[in-house]
Amino acid sequence: MADKPVTRSELQRRLVVNALSKPVNVAVPAAVAVAALPVGLPWLLAVAAIAYVALAAMTFLDEREAERVGDETYGRLRRSEQPRLETRRLAPEIRAEVEAARAEQARIAETIANADLPFDEVGGEVERLVVAMEATARRAQLVRDYLVTQDIARIEARLHEASDETAAVLRDQLAVLESLVAQLRRFHDEMQQVNAALGAMHARLVGAAVASQDSADAQLAGDVRDLRQRVETLTEGIAEAYAATSRA
Repeated sequence: MADKPVTRSELQRRLVVNALSKPVNVAVPAAVAVAALPVGLPWLLAVAAIAYVALAAMTFLDEREAERVGDETYGRLRRSEQPRLETRRLAPEIRAEVEAARAEQARIAETIANADLPFDEVGGEVERLVVAMEATARRAQLVRDYLVTQDIARIEARLHEASDETAAVLRDQLAVLESLVAQLRRFHDEMQQVNAALGAMHARLVGAAVASQDSADAQLAGDVRDLRQRVETLTEGIAEAYAATSRA
């Protein structure tokens, strides 16, 4: 069955549910309420209720939380429509980066499954990060395939013998090719750094799981979200450089 389109009211409903059910928003007021009953301080129940409302409101108005819920809502539909990347079609150096990210994602998922705390938020963000890295790898492969067909040395040799008008066209072509080469190099550098950061994040997740730090979920998820934004910026740069080939 096809997924129903996500309406604005549905997205708002999910934002409200997220704000009301976020573990830290429930745990803190609940702890205050539980502490109030044995000592006979009913006014603490009012404090707990106010704290719950305040925390829920802060979560609802938080831009990063809204972005995360929006990504989960709309991103789930995008992922259901787009098949996973077949790495066997990638060049070895590009495939290695994607498979490294997938392997780290699997290890993170295993850590979360074995933890006492859910860590749902960070798990979802890691999944979205790997999907973004796959999208970047697709474009990097397009760039690589195109560059293989281009003889930059031959173009440079022609430049020295060409007329002024032809030389201008060749210089434009070389500029585009140099931009693509630079973007492909940047892809490898960024993917290596993101994979290293993902590995470091996994180590922090293990530490948080051992220490039962439920507050670490949101912080780690935010760090992974920053990595995804970095990858998406890289994807845009590669796409723009590749689009320039049609104008050269």
